[in-house]
Amino acid sequence: MSQTKLILVEGIPGSGKTSTARYIKGLLDAHGKDNQLYLEGDLNHPADYESVACLDGSEYELLLNKYPELIDTIALFTQNVRKYQLIYYGKLQQHISMEKNKSLIDELAGFDVYNGSLDRYQELIIERWTEFVTYAQQTERIVILECCFLQNPLTMMLGRFNQSQQMITEFMKRLETIIQPLNPKIIYFYQDDIRSTINRVIQERSDDWLCHITWYFTEQGYGKANGYHGVDGLCEVLKERKKYELAIMDQLKIAKLTMNNTEFDGESLLQEVRGFLDVG
Repeated sequence: MSQTKLILVEGIPGSGKTSTARYIKGLLDAHGKDNQLYLEGDLNHPADYESVACLDGSEYELLLNKYPELIDTIALFTQNVRKYQLIYYGKLQQHISMEKNKSLIDELAGFDVYNGSLDRYQELIIERWTEFVTYAQQTERIVILECCFLQNPLTMMLGRFNQSQQMITEFMKRLETIIQPLNPKIIYFYQDDIRSTINRVIQERSDDWLCHITWYFTEQGYGKANGYHGVDGLCEVLKERKKYELAIMDQLKIAKLTMNNTEFDGESLLQEVRGFLDVG
């Protein structure tokens, strides 16, 4: 474990990613290991873009001309990456009046990295992972990341753009090469019956969450191409995603643990995780 600086926890919604990631953090804390956990949705995520808009030079100039009174504020949350301006609008909206500036945030959300082209997304994600690895190599801290390595690229490439399994696998191998210097370990959870998992998750999440994820996976990309609708269609897409992810896991060369946790046997699962991480 001493050489591992990155622990990845992956799986479909409701598979136990979050609780396991938190357990791993507690385990590392108990053993005096310097560590940092980043869950899905963290605005400070070091290897992903959470609520970040991507604009090119002309788009950025038009935005500033439209909101001249906020130029200095917007600049505080803007990062130049290659030929783009990245605006961290999730953080920005915490520092401005939403009542007065809702139109700005809505406009930036339309430029979200995950709303852009596939080429731009891949370019930026490769850049992000490269920056993260460079930084992480300079510290002794172990970073735990939930869902961003497999889930987010699959969500974009399969869910939104209906890319082939070969194209997705090739991209994941590029990301694997980038993170290898951190001697990463990846844990992947799956269940036999995705519908049962989703039914359970529905009881725990909001109606807005269900509406959004169903729309995302059935009204574009793979789901739309196959004529899927509603929660049944969502489950069909997630079945395909699971198939892709398991195939990718088989091809990864980094240290990996693939677990069927259909029975949600917590203690047995965590015991296997402990053994895999070999914290001591």
